[in-house]
Formats: sequence, C-alpha cells, structure tokens
Amino acid sequence: MINEITESMHLALSDPSQLSRIASLSQGIPALSSEDVDLLLERLLEFGDDLQTTPAGTADGTVKIDQLIQPVIHQLIQRETKLIADGDTNEPWTPSRFQSVQSLYRLAPNSSDLRNHLLRWMAVEGSEEALQIWTDLICDDPPEHRIGIVLAFAPLMQANFEPSPWMLSQLLNHGTSHSQIAPAIFDLFNYYYRHQIVEKHPAVERINELTDLLGLLAGQLGKIEDGNFPEGLGVSEINQLVSDSVALIVALCDTFAQLEHEPAIGKLNQTLELRHRRVQTEAAAALARLNDESGKTVLIQLAEQPVARLRVLAYAEELGFKDEISLEFQGEIAMAESHLAIWLAEPAQMGLAPSGLKFIESRELYWPSYEHPVHCYLFEYHYGSDDQMHRNIGISGPLTHAFAADLKHLEADEIFAAFAGWQTIHHEIYQISLHRAQQTFPNEWRRLNSNLDAEAYDEKQPVMAASFFGELLLIADATKDGKKGTAIIDPNQASWFSEGNPEAPIDSTMAYTIWRGKQLLANFNENEVN
Repeated sequence: MINEITESMHLALSDPSQLSRIASLSQGIPALSSEDVDLLLERLLEFGDDLQTTPAGTADGTVKIDQLIQPVIHQLIQRETKLIADGDTNEPWTPSRFQSVQSLYRLAPNSSDLRNHLLRWMAVEGSEEALQIWTDLICDDPPEHRIGIVLAFAPLMQANFEPSPWMLSQLLNHGTSHSQIAPAIFDLFNYYYRHQIVEKHPAVERINELTDLLGLLAGQLGKIEDGNFPEGLGVSEINQLVSDSVALIVALCDTFAQLEHEPAIGKLNQTLELRHRRVQTEAAAALARLNDESGKTVLIQLAEQPVARLRVLAYAEELGFKDEISLEFQGEIAMAESHLAIWLAEPAQMGLAPSGLKFIESRELYWPSYEHPVHCYLFEYHYGSDDQMHRNIGISGPLTHAFAADLKHLEADEIFAAFAGWQTIHHEIYQISLHRAQQTFPNEWRRLNSNLDAEAYDEKQPVMAASFFGELLLIADATKDGKKGTAIIDPNQASWFSEGNPEAPIDSTMAYTIWRGKQLLANFNENEVN
C-alpha cells in the first residue's frame, strides 16, 4: 500500500485525477504497523525537493506535493487518535519518526497548511518529547497558514490536558513575538484559566505590558481606519496586519476580563472607538465584565448589527441583560441573518461584513441529509453603494453559504436547489468525462446526443457527463435565442439554464448543481418545489 500511495502521489503532480486514488488508498493507513508508519514517512521525505520547489499557493493549476501529503498525515493522526482511544500505550514514537516529522515540517513551505497538520499530529501524540518539539517549532519557525493554525492548537485545548510550566513559559516569552501565533497562544492561556486547568493565568506576569500593547494595537488600527496606512506595505500586507491585530485584540480583551484587570479599562474604551464590529463587541464585553457601563450600552446597540448579533446575545445572556435587547433582534430570521453576515465576513469568504442584508424568503423543507424538515432562509446581501454595489443571494439554515455566481435572476425554487445540490454528496451522484461516458454507456450516450441535436439551440458543445442515481446525463454549453447558457439532457427531457450575469455566470458546473438540487428537493418535498 505504501508503494501505491507514493506512486500515485508522483503521478498526481501531473495528473490531478490521481487525487481520489490517494484519498482511497490513505483510508488504509490507520491499520499500518509502527514499522510501516516509519517507512511511509521515509518515503514521504523523498518528496523533499518537490516540497521546496513547488511552494503552496502558486496558482498555475498544478497539484502541489504538500497538498498530496496532507490527507496522508490526516490519516496518520486518525491512527494516533485511535491508539489513544483504545488505550494502546505500547507504541511510543521512534527517534526516526520524530526526526522525520520535523524534517517534513522544515521542508514544507511556510505558507503550507501541511505544517499545521504535522503540528497537530505531535500535539495528539502528546509525549513530553513531542510537546517539546511542538513548542520549539511554534516559537522558532511557526506556520504562516493562519486559518489552519487552530489545527495545531486544538489537541491542547482539552479539559484533561495538563500543560507543563516550561511549555507555558516558552510560549509566553517566545511564541507571542510572532503575530500569526500570538492570538492562538493567548486563547490557549485563557482556556486553561477559564477551565481552572491552571491556578494562575500564564500571562499575568506581563499583564501591564499587554495593557500597553492593546493601546498600541488600537492606535494602529485607528490610523488604518482613517486611511493612514503604514509606509512600504501593499494591500495584502495591510489586510494581514489588520487581521492579525484584530485576532490579538480579541484574545487580549478576554484576558483582561478574566483577570478582572481594571487598569485596562482606559485602553478598552479606546478600542471601543474603532469601527470594526468584532473589535467593538469584544471590547464592550470586556468592559461589561469589568462593570463599566459603557460596555453594556454598546453591546445593546451592537445587537442591531447582524455580524455582531450572535456574540452580543451570548454575552448579554452571560451577563444577565439579554431581556434589555429588542426581541426584533432575537427571532429566527434575525439569527439566520446573523449567521450569514458572520460567514460572509470570514477571511476565506468576502473578508468583511456586508453593507446590508435583506430578507427574501423562508421555507420549511425536507433537506438532503436531514431527517426532519428544516427552516431555510434566503437573504440578498450587498457591498458598497450606487454604481459600485455588489449584490447576490445567500442562504442560512441547513447550511450557510453564498456563491460567486450571480443568482439574482433565478426563481426562488432554483436558488434553494442550487444550495441543496451543492451541499449533497452521494456515491450515486458523480461527474464523468465525455470519453468515459461514451466508452462505458455507448447506447445511452447516443440517445442523449441525439436528443441534444433535436433541441433548438443555436450552438451546442458537450462539456461533461454525469450519473444521477444510475441515469446518464449530458451537459453542454449552448446558446438559445442568442443567449449563452447550459443545456442538461436527461433520458426524459432537456433543461435550459441561462448564464445570467456574464461577469458572474451560471456556468455548466453550477447549472448541473441547480439541476440535481431541483431533483432532490422535488423528491423530498413532493410538489413543494417544482
């Protein structure tokens, strides 16, 4: 199996179709012996040159070796987790395994999420030696992939984990100097103190220094909000600076609140003047916990803002004044609106809260993977204003999501279907190449092509085929009455989907997503969705 995995990885560098084979083969990794694990790591190290010469994030359409190694490491973590759950303490890591994991980490690009997976594996293993290596890497050569950093820290955020004093000291005095790691370290400290895992907050010895730091961060963000950007930084660097500063401010606000550090009230009020909603919310909550009336007042006002609403209500309930917040902001639609606003504001999505949201429609539907009907809410959101306005439609309920494709011209039935089709994964729903469809299903292929030819499309070009619960479909780019779109030919009929907005079109993949969502919802809800 090890040979098959590594051979497929070599092939996948030029043939992305091997990705599914690697994922399939990796399922057997949890059954490997300890000797085989060490052998597998040795074989992965043979990709060292590829790791260093194909940095993560280059957008040339090729598969990067770090992306191929990640699912393998994920399965090795699953193996480790199972051993621990089964109480198997007879397999300590060998010296070669420690060395191999460190070597892979050093070879991986700084921006690669592979580094976070490797750190997670060491944290799950949890021995003194593993944690020492974990801590050294975090402090001396931390990962740059911000979103994945939570993977590295999550195994240590457990109620039964007892952190060693040396680890806490090293993280405080060395790890917090890295902007991408500092917020996670303070979150870890806050977790230990909140859950009484430690008697003394690990950062208490530097609390006055941290108070000054909050003031510096608030002042820096205030300048950026006013348009005074640091010299020599590009747009992406400024965005990263803001993101790191916000994350650290959030963690520090929690620290001051837990320690009831009243000398921080002045800096918290300074922070409260910033326009960033998350920063306002956390500063206000910290002030409210410190019995500063301005914190409570601002929290109540912030309930009007969808992107802050869920956190505000949670803090208001914790602090005992939820009943002072208007019921208008506590209903199901208000909650759904908040979920979508928060999702859109995530760095992996739009990166900032929408300028506005408007409720469109709600339905109670039987939804794929849900046993009982669920409430589904559609909202139109927008960014900017006037000629520069960007608008689209998102969903909240069984999932929270929005597409790059413009959905505004679609009927509500099709919009719900788009999200249902996108979310559904089933082994009997899959896409196949035109060549494979022609070779594997020759009779069905001929009939579908004949049906496509019989339709009154100005132009048509098959682009892919699909199997939907045993029925072959033909999907083609086409034009109809001079408009571009997608034709989907199933055994019974042809369906047409206009591309809509050419700047954010409904392409063939999205059209097929809508088509299959319509079939699923129609089947689950009978006549509720046509």
